[in-house]
Order: sequence, then structure tokens, then C-alpha cells
Amino acid sequence: MLKRLLSGFRSDEPIRDTDRDWQIIGETEPFFGVLTADRFKRENLDEDARAEFFRSGEGDINHFIDRMREIFGPFEPRSALDFGCGVGRLTAPLAALTGTATGVDISPGMLAEARRHPHPGLRFLDAIPHEPFDWVVSAIVLQHIPPERGYDIIAELLDRVGPDGGATIQIMFGRTVHHENSVGARLIIDDEGGVRPPRPFRRRRKIPEGVMIMHDYDLSRVVGLFYRAGLRRLYLDHIDHGGIVGATIYARR
Repeated sequence: MLKRLLSGFRSDEPIRDTDRDWQIIGETEPFFGVLTADRFKRENLDEDARAEFFRSGEGDINHFIDRMREIFGPFEPRSALDFGCGVGRLTAPLAALTGTATGVDISPGMLAEARRHPHPGLRFLDAIPHEPFDWVVSAIVLQHIPPERGYDIIAELLDRVGPDGGATIQIMFGRTVHHENSVGARLIIDDEGGVRPPRPFRRRRKIPEGVMIMHDYDLSRVVGLFYRAGLRRLYLDHIDHGGIVGATIYARR
């Protein structure tokens, strides 16, 4: 039964090379590509905007660690992995909290920006390292990766959670509105909380390279991956990014 659960869903859409998209975004708009507000575009990115950008990462990490402790009790990680780190918005506060943090991203442009951080406990790589971490984090990332690849990435990330460690991972699984740059939409959620399959949609144009794509994940399959990895204490907080609906999943061994 679990094997069937993990076999997942295959979209009729061809699997897009989102690595190439993010290489372009990292070269052109490394900050706007993380938080899509005009003040974070390269042409507008002054010191105040840069400071605001990184303060938002501190706020997110403070929220995540507070939730981990509220749900599971004492939690004092001494190492962290930030998957899809971008320019280090979350990795830097993770290092400040834990002492050491590793950020992973496939965009050379974003990694070049991230490596400007002065914290001695920071490390930035282009692949997930083969070592355990006390806390594995991935936020506003997986929705931009095709699930056909993303499920394997989630499994690999969960495999890196060390003994008595934890994970905080965000996925998106439905929407309340149509998003033009979406692929493989799974659920439409109405105002009363009902769900229905999306209506057939014929894309009017080919989405050009360097554009962020939104992908929905099968929540049951993701929960199955946590189960298989031995992280069987889960708590989900719903999130809504402009009508793109999902969850932050908090887990402990």
C-alpha cells in the first residue's frame, strides 16, 4: 500500500528544466527571485531594501524555531541545512541560531551573493552534502521544482535529518485562483473549503526561460515520504501565497 502511495502522480506536461530558469534568475534578479516585490529588484535594491530583505529571513527563522518548540518541546539544533538557499536569506539567521548552517542552491549567481555573508559558520554548496543535520529547512522553494524531481529531493532532505533532529519544509498542493505560470494544478479550493479538480486549461503561450513556475504537490505522497524517513511526528500549518495554497510541515524524529 505504501508503495502505491509513493508511486505518485505523473503530469502530462513535459518536465521543465527549472534549474536553467533559476540560473537565469540568479544572474539577473537574485533578490527579487526570492521575494517578488519591486523594492528587491536590482535597480531598486539600496541598503535599506537589502536590510529589510534579510530581516524578513530572521523573522521567518524565529517563527519556524518557535513553532518547532511549541509543537515538540525543547529543540536546540547545532547545525542546519537550508535547501534552495538563494542569497542566504534564511541561511544567515540559521547560522546565527545554530552556529553552523549550510545553504544549497543550483544558481551560481545566487550563491555568489550568498557567499558575501561574513558569518564564519556559513557554507554554501551547489548540491546536498552527504552528512546529517539537526535541522533541515526548505521554504518557498519546492513549489518551483517539478514534483517528478521534487519528491526525490524531499526524500534526500529527510534522509539528512540527524538523530533527534527535525525538519521544516513547505510545499504547495492547491490553489484558490488560476495562476498563469502554474503546471500540474491538483486542487481548486473554494470559499467554503470544498475541493474540486481544476478545469482543463490550454496554455496560450510557452512560458519563456527564466520565469518562475508554480507546481502543486500530492500531500499524501509527501506525508508518505516523511513516514518512510522515520519522521512520524508531523504538524501542518496552512499557508496561502496569493491564492497558492499549501502547508509548512514541522517534523521531529
